[in-house]
Amino acid sequence: MSAESARPSRLPRARRTPLRHALAWLSLAFAAACVPQNAGYEDVQNVVSRTGHEVRWRHVEDGGRLDKQARVLLGQPLTADAAVKLALLNNADMQAMFEELGMARGDLVRALRLPNPTAEGGLQFEEGEASDVEFTLSQDVSELILLPMRNRAAQAEFAAVKLDLAGRAMDFILNVRKAFYGYVADQQILELRKTVLDALRASALAAEAIHRAGNMTDLDLASQQVLFEEARVSYSSAETALATSRERLNSLLGLWGKDTTWTVAERLPEPEEVSEDTLEGAAVARSVELATIRQRFTAAAKKADLARVRGWLPELKAGVAFEREEGEWSTGPIAEIEVPIFYQGQGEVARAEAEMRREDQLYKGMAVRVRAALRAVQVRARTARDRAFYLKNTLLPMRERILNETQLQFNAMNTSVFQLLIARRDQIEAGRSYVESLREYWVAKADLEQLLAGRVPEGATTGPNIGATASSTGETADH
Repeated sequence: MSAESARPSRLPRARRTPLRHALAWLSLAFAAACVPQNAGYEDVQNVVSRTGHEVRWRHVEDGGRLDKQARVLLGQPLTADAAVKLALLNNADMQAMFEELGMARGDLVRALRLPNPTAEGGLQFEEGEASDVEFTLSQDVSELILLPMRNRAAQAEFAAVKLDLAGRAMDFILNVRKAFYGYVADQQILELRKTVLDALRASALAAEAIHRAGNMTDLDLASQQVLFEEARVSYSSAETALATSRERLNSLLGLWGKDTTWTVAERLPEPEEVSEDTLEGAAVARSVELATIRQRFTAAAKKADLARVRGWLPELKAGVAFEREEGEWSTGPIAEIEVPIFYQGQGEVARAEAEMRREDQLYKGMAVRVRAALRAVQVRARTARDRAFYLKNTLLPMRERILNETQLQFNAMNTSVFQLLIARRDQIEAGRSYVESLREYWVAKADLEQLLAGRVPEGATTGPNIGATASSTGETADH
């Protein structure tokens, strides 16, 4: 058989081979791009569930169903837990934060992409007609070789983003709880301030009547009026504090318009027992910050490995060329290689190694801060609880006894109505101190629960903001 007669039998095989390669590349590219739209969402939910609450991402859930749940919560007086649930359903900032998960998913898809093949072609004309045709199709083989390493680095970075997002969701839950406790305390304090104001208003009116009758000096009258005016200022300040704390809570709940007419269902309850056990081990084991740093250390290590291999691996492109000359088609392999003589990725390696060292030091520092924060919060909760019980069991009964004795002396006409009203005012001021101690306790208790769930409360320690390190690096495994 001549070469001419054998050529047709070779052409179909030559055409099918690049087609099979193209289909294989296409299937790999499709698999890499098929990262689910809700990638990482369930992992974030699992971490946040340690707080006893579930986060909701409207982009991947039924928004109408979530709105109905929010309406049900708004239709009844709010508790601390109900306020957190409503905020998680309704707060736009939380939803914006979840979109960062979608952005991280986009970075992951980009890092896992397959390099697109390169096609080149050319025509030669003789006497106005195309005589020779040349066409090449090539693929960056080195990037295909590096794809598994790039995949591992990108997955580690994505895991760090998920943990950071979960930690910030836990911060949001804590802020809602603190805002709720603050509002309830301000409401109780306003009630106490109103009682004081009413009592001193009555005292001032009585003083004016007695003064007009000539049975009180100008100095005594002025003293009673000053007490009343100070009570008015204190009441006004309490009104402002209550309005401010309500609007802060409205902001966190994502409410406006007619939805801001909600009420609360409870007063601040009495303190609970604070554990005397050493809980540092549990706090460190569950720490979201430490887990985030570990993932970033892993990602930096993977990027260092990738940079080393990429620096020494020649950039290799391979493919197939088709050529038609004098009406005859021919085909054959092609290859292109870039030899890494002058640069082997030293900059990328040095940066990744420095990032590893930084994350290692951040881990050590954060472990110390977690332990210190836990001890400090335990002391705060225990101290606030003890102070609240002292006020309730010792100081308030003493103030009540003074009031009762003053009442008896007043009934016996041995003291004035002003002394009786002052005793009443002092009793209410002790009650206000008790309410403030309750607020301090429940805020500290919320901080303690947050720590044991795995997140250091804001302001509990000093040091760099670990959550900001993602933006400071700003790179994916693709770079």
